Amino acid sequence: MRNDFKSGECVAIIGSMTQAMRAQSILASAAIRASIVKADSSKTGSGCAYALSYSCEQDDNVRGVLYNAGIRPRNFYGG
Repeated sequence: MRNDFKSGECVAIIGSMTQAMRAQSILASAAIRASIVKADSSKTGSGCAYALSYSCEQDDNVRGVLYNAGIRPRNFYGG
């Protein structure tokens, strides 16, 4: 798990570690690589949460796959 964000990466705030792991697994099954990162409270507005970091080139795919899986991230950052 990383705590740093790099240029060209997008972040989806997920919430719990369990949900982030589930989302990462779903994305992996769709051949989309994502890393679990800890999102600080300045990004979440409600304390600590976990997020997925992925290439912004995959942003539309990530949103579609998560939506179809019933996972609704709190917010998206990057781009």
